[in-house]
Amino acid sequence: MKKIMNALFAAGVLASPLAMATNGDEMMAVGSQSSALGGTGVANFIGAESAWANPAMLGKSVGAEITGGLSLFKPEVTNTGMPGGPALGSSANVNYIPDVSYSRRISDKLTYGIAMAGIAGMGVDYKNDPPATHLKAKTSLSILRILPTIAYNDSVYGIGFSPILQYGSLILTYNNGQPYNAAEKKDTSAGVGYSLGGYYNVSSALTVAAVYQSKISAKYGTQISGASIGFGLCQPAGGGCTGAAPFGDDLNQPAEIKAGVAYTVSSITVAADYKSIQWGNAAGYKDFAWKNQSVTSIGAKYAGTGYWLGAGYNHAKDPIGTLPAASGTNAEYRNAAINIFNNMFFPAIVKNSYSLGGGYDLSKVLAVEGAWVYSPEVNKVVDVANFGGTNTSTHSQSSYLLSLRYKF
Repeated sequence: MKKIMNALFAAGVLASPLAMATNGDEMMAVGSQSSALGGTGVANFIGAESAWANPAMLGKSVGAEITGGLSLFKPEVTNTGMPGGPALGSSANVNYIPDVSYSRRISDKLTYGIAMAGIAGMGVDYKNDPPATHLKAKTSLSILRILPTIAYNDSVYGIGFSPILQYGSLILTYNNGQPYNAAEKKDTSAGVGYSLGGYYNVSSALTVAAVYQSKISAKYGTQISGASIGFGLCQPAGGGCTGAAPFGDDLNQPAEIKAGVAYTVSSITVAADYKSIQWGNAAGYKDFAWKNQSVTSIGAKYAGTGYWLGAGYNHAKDPIGTLPAASGTNAEYRNAAINIFNNMFFPAIVKNSYSLGGGYDLSKVLAVEGAWVYSPEVNKVVDVANFGGTNTSTHSQSSYLLSLRYKF
């Protein structure tokens, strides 16, 4: 798997960072249809890409299909850098994220599939901005997953299981007087996890469903601990070390607990999902004061003859805590470093997203689908008093997705 993923990165398929997605550092959805419906899909069947939201939903498949698409992801991020700096924009503002999903029914009771997509990441780039304030900072985290899936169903319920194969890449570089990782060397990490889901048809119109997705361990060399040493987080005190503990290098993707409901009457489907992303229990993120994140999403779709139209809304609480950083002690100095790393290097603070989309059948077997997602600007001010004041980030996003669906 590692050789395949390295080839994809080398080819440039996932070379650009995903630059903070809607739900923390994770994309709110995979594929045009789920994105158009606000990221819902736990209880709403959306085709082969259903495996990303709930592997059990492949049990509602008919025949075989393959879907694939590309997302143009455009974050707009500004940051004031070290206290006293101007608000300047990150140049990491255009990203391309691929996805492909395949499923095939093999009997009345069994369906299998396999899917691959870029699902998470974050990154900023201030290398062309004043080094005294913005430190020539650049970060880039990209995560790709492959999901083989098997699903069992009868007329009333279904269950599904997906082993998750994950591959990630991380670069962290800056210059605060002492260059860190000036060559922009990246470190990679491969890990495994799983997703287990089920659904129940309360009636022909109403479906309820739930999913548990495990954490996936990840460690990117010494990128994170090395970066903290350059900010004086090293022991013992003396020679540029404050005596405060350095950061660790674990950066596990968190477990998720999901539940959903979908109701279809005539040509209209309404879906709602709830998701708890366990950042506060994930090594690495919890050390950076990230908290468990509640995500709610709703979507509605109208299916006409040969076409569909949809809209949705996704709300995710800011998962990043703000730490007190004013007293000048080692602990407070370390808090200031955590605040600046979160707010400047990894500002995953977007809260609300609004989406529209639709699909059109080009033939009996081929359809084209698209979606647009917009996340309004939010801003966050954190205390970095040990560095002389505060730091401010602003962040908005827009995404444009185009997909093809082929049934056979």
